[in-house]
Amino acid sequence: MKFADVIKTDHLLALLPVLLAWLWVLVSPQMLPADVADYNQAPPLLTALFSSSLLYLPLLLVQGWLSRCLQPADGSTMSGQGTAALGLIWFAAFLLYPACWWYWSQTSTLAFRFEAKDWQLVAFLSLLYWCHQAYQRRQRSGPLTGWSRLWSLDAVLLFLLTIWTLAWATLLTSHPPGFAVQPIPLRFDWDRIIAEPVLWLWYLSQFAMLASTMFGCYWLTRYLLIRRVLARHGLLPFTLLSLLLLLLTYAPLSWLLLQLPMNQSVAVPAVPGGSQNPFDWYNFNFMLLQWLFTTPLILAFERQQQDSALAQLRHQQVHTELQLLQQQINPHFLFNTLNNLYALCLLKSDAAPQLVLKLAELLRYVVYQGSKAEVSLAEELDYLQHYLDLQQLRVSNKTSLHVDFSLSRSQPLLLPPLLMIMLVENAYKHGVETSTAPSQIWLSATVNQQRLIFICRNTLAEQVARAAGVGLENLRRRLQLLYGTDFILHSGPATDDPQCWHAELQLPLSLNGARNSKQ
Repeated sequence: MKFADVIKTDHLLALLPVLLAWLWVLVSPQMLPADVADYNQAPPLLTALFSSSLLYLPLLLVQGWLSRCLQPADGSTMSGQGTAALGLIWFAAFLLYPACWWYWSQTSTLAFRFEAKDWQLVAFLSLLYWCHQAYQRRQRSGPLTGWSRLWSLDAVLLFLLTIWTLAWATLLTSHPPGFAVQPIPLRFDWDRIIAEPVLWLWYLSQFAMLASTMFGCYWLTRYLLIRRVLARHGLLPFTLLSLLLLLLTYAPLSWLLLQLPMNQSVAVPAVPGGSQNPFDWYNFNFMLLQWLFTTPLILAFERQQQDSALAQLRHQQVHTELQLLQQQINPHFLFNTLNNLYALCLLKSDAAPQLVLKLAELLRYVVYQGSKAEVSLAEELDYLQHYLDLQQLRVSNKTSLHVDFSLSRSQPLLLPPLLMIMLVENAYKHGVETSTAPSQIWLSATVNQQRLIFICRNTLAEQVARAAGVGLENLRRRLQLLYGTDFILHSGPATDDPQCWHAELQLPLSLNGARNSKQ
């Protein structure tokens, strides 16, 4: 196995949450001002690196291993039980192990102290990454419908604003003065919250107004400024109109929020400026920063949705083209077979009924198996054998057929249907039907390192120049859509015998149907 197959970009990106949390733990103590007492107690950087590696290196290994399991190279998906098992492993690695390590570090003699907020940070970043990966997979699976709309950016933002609203309402209910006393202690008094449900609802409704204002600014930016102005008229009109709307709306919105009861008769109201002046410059700066922060995020999500939609469209186009190419191959075969049946009926041949039965078997395979993405190699070779039997009923008096399909049928090797038939049809069409002299056809199918090697040779009556037909070009196009460049298709005069035509097809086979398509 190649190193590039083991270490993929996706696996390296999965390490970013742990690396970011680790670097923050190492650097943040060194960033404290010189007059802070804790700074003088901070361990040297190399000492902290060695001590913290006891925790973060195992987390790095687990994060990378989870990435390989959840993002396999063949693109297959894991069962629900397998995902649940990996979730338990993540819980043990990112919650239980750091908690035990933190408890031990409080009584150890290590110079580096691991705080609870440190392992909470790494667990949060890792969980955020895997939620993002789940969102990415859902985006690639198609448009959001039904319950899947919960993955949309609007739904995520509403969820975060709801959590923010509930947290602030609970915090202010825990402390009776509300905004009258600053700073507000960061603790919750659940007994008081239970005893004062009306007060909690009173704060909740007001913070819901604040959250609605922020969501309204986001909605205006995304659906009016970005989708209508930026997409249709360009960057400069978008920027100018955005600044104009900010200047027009920041004061009225600030005045509206100042009318909330919790902002009355308090020294520091819940507005960005922290004063009773709606035209305070900090109010405008807050809205400007919100616009500068949310616009790139919205643009990134819009670009991702657009790329996902284009990928779905390209996939659908490729799927449709494959169906059209396959439908072009099937009528060609059918017409040739019906011509054979017509000729035998004119001759009142006893082989006509047998030909009809063979034709029924072939059509049954084309209708029921030909529409599948993959069939077994054994079924495809049986189909070819039926076709050869059918053809030999008509031309066996002048054609010698040599077939070597001696393959092991114990392995469930799979391939797309109706790929080899075109080469066999061409052998009869150009090597047998155009010649009155005795002719020969050699067919062989072998498997080498899970790759099919199919060879079809036939004699020619005379040296002729054969142009690539529509059927062969359709076959080549179909192979390109299925395998990209990972196939070989050759058709031309044999190098060892100019009187023979040599056609060869090589392509990879799959074992479980999870072939890595290179569309």
